Amino acid sequence: MNDKKFFLGAAAAVTIFVVSIILYTTGSRSDSMAVTSFDARKELVVVMPEDMPGLFVEDGGMFGYQYDLLRSYADASGVPLRVVTVSDGNATLKNLASGKADIALTVSRNLPNVNDGMVVYSTSFVIIGRRTDALSSLQERTGTLFDRLREKKILLSQGFRSSRTYDILLDSLKGSDIFIASSDFAQSARDLTESNYDYYICEKSEAQLICALNWNLRKIHEFPEDVKVYAFFGQHISDLDTDFAGWLADYRRTNEYTTLTYQYFDMGATERISGHSAGVISPYDHVMREVGEREGADWRLMAAIAYSESRFKPNVVSNKGAKGLMQIMPVVARQFGVSDDEVMNPEVNLTLAVKLLNKIETSMNIPANVPFNDRMSLVLASYNCGVGHVADARRLAVKYGMDPNSWDDVAYFLVKKSEPEYYGDEVVRNGVFRGSSQTLGFVESVMGRYSSYCTLAAR
Repeated sequence: MNDKKFFLGAAAAVTIFVVSIILYTTGSRSDSMAVTSFDARKELVVVMPEDMPGLFVEDGGMFGYQYDLLRSYADASGVPLRVVTVSDGNATLKNLASGKADIALTVSRNLPNVNDGMVVYSTSFVIIGRRTDALSSLQERTGTLFDRLREKKILLSQGFRSSRTYDILLDSLKGSDIFIASSDFAQSARDLTESNYDYYICEKSEAQLICALNWNLRKIHEFPEDVKVYAFFGQHISDLDTDFAGWLADYRRTNEYTTLTYQYFDMGATERISGHSAGVISPYDHVMREVGEREGADWRLMAAIAYSESRFKPNVVSNKGAKGLMQIMPVVARQFGVSDDEVMNPEVNLTLAVKLLNKIETSMNIPANVPFNDRMSLVLASYNCGVGHVADARRLAVKYGMDPNSWDDVAYFLVKKSEPEYYGDEVVRNGVFRGSSQTLGFVESVMGRYSSYCTLAAR
């Protein structure tokens, strides 16, 4: 066999609208189920291997079955979720033992003693190929599966290396070119479609997303190996394992869990997407278009914000009281004369968000010649953390000879506002700011997603 070649794909955006639809779930919420306190860290920190099967990274954000499951648990616990990826399965348990993480997820192959963990879910690996390929139905051909794959160009997902089947494949496919994919599964799908590879072996839910978006690809084989994902729990939070187990037992009885499982593993994605025309971003596209046209806003930007704020769930209420698709605070609603009971209405919620964004932009007095990306990043940062902190960072930029209208320069000083030398400066009027990582992440996520939406849907 040739040496393994590593393929590094550039960031792709063609799957964003699929992700948006996949993550949109309906049914009862389980926000009140978890009772564990995360007072010490104020967040739920989960560590898992970077090649975890079914974990996807897109534009710096994560998604996947296990990620969405943990996100629901964090929401139920009233804390944000932070996922840390590490180079191998053993490192996950080391992070847990050192107290750097609350929960560690890994697969059985990486574990010295699986009996100490809780099985969260099971998955499998599949082979996908082009519909027009002569091997589109491997079962119709003579010979073994590996006989039919031999001397082909085969792309493997990183997570496949955690399976026992991987070793069998390496031993059996003499004369084949074996490539290891990057974490960009969209690029892998594009390479397969363009015949750069003959087959792609990946985790089941990843295959579903790829085949849902690429009509000329389909699953042609599923390996029988059952790959179990285990959760381990830190000892620094009392009864965390018991609380999670109780929450999960209750969550599995909700419509939200049923929808989540169906969409990732039971071909729900393909069926949902098959009923939508190209360019669909969310179930609220029509409302966003109407509000955008009326208020003079790009509905695709509204969609990007709504995804980051609520994942297109109109009934979400944060632990700080922010409500709806765009997470509008009650004080903002009152500023525009909207009562509390109207805020959850998607059209009202979206309208309030646009009015707030326009108000923020007007108050910032950004010169007309400032590039759109800088202008909008400054506005989004203010939307996320407040105009005051961004104004402080802009004043610091001026003082230190940098550009107050450059997002890079302002972002630098938002980070610096956590240091006494800067938040104690005479030009700073709003004190210390320790939320820069969240704000910078929000801006990056929204702007990246907006760019992707612009390629997928017409204005």
